[in-house]
Amino acid sequence: MMMSGRSLIKYLIAVFALAGSGQVIAAGSPLPEDPLNSVMWKSLAERFFPGEIVFDQRVIVSAPYDAEDQMQVPITIDATQIDNVEQIVALADLNPIPHILTLHPTRAQAFIGFRVKLEQASPIRVGVKTTDGVWHVNGVLVNAAGGGCTAPALAHGMNNWYKTLGQTRAITRRESADSARLSLRMRHPMDTGLAPGIPVFYMSQVEVTSPEGNALAHIEMFEPVSENPTLTLKPLVGDNIDELLVYARDTEANEFRFSLPVPATVDN
Repeated sequence: MMMSGRSLIKYLIAVFALAGSGQVIAAGSPLPEDPLNSVMWKSLAERFFPGEIVFDQRVIVSAPYDAEDQMQVPITIDATQIDNVEQIVALADLNPIPHILTLHPTRAQAFIGFRVKLEQASPIRVGVKTTDGVWHVNGVLVNAAGGGCTAPALAHGMNNWYKTLGQTRAITRRESADSARLSLRMRHPMDTGLAPGIPVFYMSQVEVTSPEGNALAHIEMFEPVSENPTLTLKPLVGDNIDELLVYARDTEANEFRFSLPVPATVDN
């Protein structure tokens, strides 16, 4: 293929830009065939997983085959068998808003539990990006009656729901000498903006740090996360972190902070 001088320069600029971003682009490599046969696979892969993609059974996605409640579908992602995980992206292919959340496990195990709203039966798609730029992808299909994203939050049935905004129940336990398990539930309507007359309003980020402010885990959350978000993380605490600091923020700039002690001994 012959290129003009100007085209060659543009091509080289694009190549160097991709290289600087850490993405691994295999020239001419086809998009791998989707085991779940989703009509959204091509567009979602191009949008959320730019670079080299491999389907990997080590990305374990646990979810019910049939959702009993389309507003609260429990999902667990376990990618702890994969080394050098940089981020985890969770999608619901057929939701009107597919992006559920992104986890950056800076000093945490590649693990997260959460609940999601489903508008209809959909693949739950997970991409795990490693530091070499490769996306390790897996997913499961969840059947759902539908309507989870367009129904109003239950909180709007109460006149004073905003008075409990951000109220949190949380607990930590030590799972090993190196890691703890953090589970929390925060009061928030997580409005998608798709229910009539209710604007978008959701918890957009949760950060977990050590007392010194060192980042352990950072979550970017989006509209499909269920009302009153329930999250489970496994931060790496070693023997020198006896407290976890949690910071959360929503799309209206409300901020919430609290701390949790880390037990010194393993909970059997």
